[in-house]
Amino acid sequence: MLNNYLLKLKSLNRYEIILLAFPLCQILGPFYLNFILVLGSLFFLYFLIRNSSYKVFRGWNWIYLYLFFVFYNFIRGMFASDYINAMHNSLSQIRFILFSLFIFFCISNLKNLKLIINVWLILVFLVALDVIFQSLFLKDIFGLPIAAGMRASGPFGKELIAGAFMSYTLVPLIFYFFQKNLKLGLFYKIFYIIFYIFFFLAIALTGERLSFLIFFISSMIFLFFYTGIKKFIITSFLLFSFIVVLYFTSIAFQKRTNDLINISNNFYKSSYGRLWESGLMLFEKNKLLGVGLKNYRVDCDKQTDPRPESVPQFCSTHPHNFFIELLSETGLVGFFIFFTFFGSLIFFMHKRLGDFRKKNYFKEYYPLLFGNILILIVYVWPLKTSGSFFTTWNASFFWLNLGLFLLITKKKYK
Repeated sequence: MLNNYLLKLKSLNRYEIILLAFPLCQILGPFYLNFILVLGSLFFLYFLIRNSSYKVFRGWNWIYLYLFFVFYNFIRGMFASDYINAMHNSLSQIRFILFSLFIFFCISNLKNLKLIINVWLILVFLVALDVIFQSLFLKDIFGLPIAAGMRASGPFGKELIAGAFMSYTLVPLIFYFFQKNLKLGLFYKIFYIIFYIFFFLAIALTGERLSFLIFFISSMIFLFFYTGIKKFIITSFLLFSFIVVLYFTSIAFQKRTNDLINISNNFYKSSYGRLWESGLMLFEKNKLLGVGLKNYRVDCDKQTDPRPESVPQFCSTHPHNFFIELLSETGLVGFFIFFTFFGSLIFFMHKRLGDFRKKNYFKEYYPLLFGNILILIVYVWPLKTSGSFFTTWNASFFWLNLGLFLLITKKKYK
């Protein structure tokens, strides 16, 4: 079996290798991730110019709307406090959409997509294994120590993002594999349940509350749509039971859960409440145009803290909420342009799903597409804490899932 996998890997072309390596570059760090984003973008531009394939994007209004959003932020950035950072960050957003289009344009068929998905799943499994190992022995297999508060980060070291990596990568993959194997025998079903619990445990041990909730809620959505009501109730009960057991057996998970309850009960006084407040104050002073991308961190410190006696910090690098980040840094104008883009994108995706639902090659990947769409919606969900949307690592999941959607629903394959 291993030899077959190696032979299949050797058959991948250079564009498929770039797609295959994407999650690995997310683990390795910003340099490698930026390198592969730029590389994919350059390949796309080369093929676009060489083949003069501009007509394929006719009617794809969301592309032009996003480019207009980038242009708006670049012009706004000229007048920002940190104008160099604002302008640079604005222009750098182009590489994301170009990478999504690279996946669509340069991957010629779906022949090797199953192999790529399988390798991704193995990679996430190794990260989950490393996280669990680190939780048990206080060091991961590379010797990296567990973070403060007994929060496992695995190969990501000091960056507490292992849960986000597993959650955002796994949601589409879990949808794909579970739906694909629903009709298999009992042994395989038990195997997949154990496999799922393994990932569920690993994400919980990272202490990343949002990642855990995304994975849990996504699982509930999958069970609701793809299983009968009886199986949904039974599986939901088992998952809740597992969470209860985990709460009483893991001190780190119990602490993070208690913190979440306390934050929910006293959000205004919490660290997130403070950051949201500072972001909204910044928006109030710059309603129309905002302060420019990457300038919350600069202009927030210029404000007068209305509650100086409060312990949580008033400012940070970003306000930890996508809506507030968008409003404070791009203003009402940028907010309107972005959600016009996103609305146009959702309409485009809905129409594309309708056009391709009856295609035979498409049916197998429908659950994967459902997961792709869910990830995109999660990114713009208003009532959640989040990292900055405009950073390389955080944005990479959004544009990867968009690229996969475009690839699978492509009209013609070579």
